[in-house]
Amino acid sequence: MPVFSYEGIDKKGKTVKGRVEASGKNTALSKLMADGLLISTIKEAADKQSKFSFSFRKKPLADVFFQLSILLSSGIQLTKALTVTAQSVHDKKMKDALSDMCDKVSGGKKFSDAMEAHKKIFGELYVHLIRTSEKVGRLATVLMDISRFEEDRKKAGEKLTGAMIYPTVVLTMGLGVVGFMLAFVVPKLESIFKSAGADIPASTKLLLFMSGVLQHYGLVVFMLILAAVAVFSRYYAIKGKFRMYIDQRLYRFDVVKDVTASRLSHVLSFQLREGLPLVEALRNTAPGIANVYVGQAIMDIAESVAAGRKFSESVSQSGLFTELFVAAAATGEKSGNLPDLLERVNVYYSRKTEQFTARFVSVVEPVFIMFIGLIVGFIVISIMEPLFSVNSLVK
Repeated sequence: MPVFSYEGIDKKGKTVKGRVEASGKNTALSKLMADGLLISTIKEAADKQSKFSFSFRKKPLADVFFQLSILLSSGIQLTKALTVTAQSVHDKKMKDALSDMCDKVSGGKKFSDAMEAHKKIFGELYVHLIRTSEKVGRLATVLMDISRFEEDRKKAGEKLTGAMIYPTVVLTMGLGVVGFMLAFVVPKLESIFKSAGADIPASTKLLLFMSGVLQHYGLVVFMLILAAVAVFSRYYAIKGKFRMYIDQRLYRFDVVKDVTASRLSHVLSFQLREGLPLVEALRNTAPGIANVYVGQAIMDIAESVAAGRKFSESVSQSGLFTELFVAAAATGEKSGNLPDLLERVNVYYSRKTEQFTARFVSVVEPVFIMFIGLIVGFIVISIMEPLFSVNSLVK
């Protein structure tokens, strides 16, 4: 049975820590609350074998919102909840932000106004959702919804990055082996070839040339590549027209369209469920879209809807979104069930993206291995051929 570690406050107001066995997180939480504990943090405990493993000390947003929601649901005042949460946070920026928010709330400011002062940490989207929840008295519920939403986004990103870890490791290790052979093994064999007076084939001459370049200019080439990547990244970040051009070209790929449709529908659905108007939800979503070409299109759609046009018509006119997304928007408007239909679109494109990622990785892995194998094979053949020539001269 899973073991969960927790931190909270007992009936005497003292901070307590411990572990509890339960079938799930909610079951563990219910057990502890039944014992009279107010839980601020609860998570599945790591295995004892991994106690020396590296762990991030930065507390994710999902955990912060989850903790605040649990404390508020338990009847704790907002200022006390912020104080307890700040004490459990290790990241200095987050700790300072929560402490400052506590001071502002104690001084009479609304929670949303206090959070807005730290929107770089929490994001404008969540500030808007908190402000809406304050109006209808659903702060604890919305904080829990935000926690789940943030966790879903995190998991989606981890799936994409996690899928590429193994191929990247294979390629990196392979290139490392090739670099080691060119930098240390080949130069030692070069002196043997020259002293024996053997005929050096063209492939071996090419190998020796590559080894010489790596020895004398390897660091320079590496630094130039890093500089080129840094310049491109910086130029991409600060030059709007250049980034718009690149993003427009990237959006031609179906996988980019699928990922964008999934994230857009998920974020819109979440906001609409929490009571935000469609126009405001669109305006909140646009800055969070990584592709600025699509982000600008979403802002145009928001202005079109604000002017009185239907959402589905504005989406269709943009010409950027899939037929399924347009159909879901039209059906959702007619039935008044737009959030649910958008969430179904998200589920569909999430699965489609996962399937593409799995297929892509299944193709990339053998390609990388074959690529490294060909390079190593070329090196081995280029080394062995003159060695046989040297052996025949000795005989």
